[in-house]
Amino acid sequence: MKEWTFRFTDEEDDSWGWNSVWARGKKSAINKAIKKLKGFDGNYTLIESSLDTSEDTYKQLTRLFW
Repeated sequence: MKEWTFRFTDEEDDSWGWNSVWARGKKSAINKAIKKLKGFDGNYTLIESSLDTSEDTYKQLTRLFW
């Protein structure tokens, strides 16, 4: 299993955020990310092209928010 980071947009104010899921492949990661976003309060859309397993991407995203 790999940790997949992904970005998403907020349909209300056009802002974006990020999160991660654990999955074996990209298709599974997409499904898990969509399911995770449905559990959030609000209307969010997954940016499928943003799914990535790179540690460098993870570090870049965490630097933006911490």
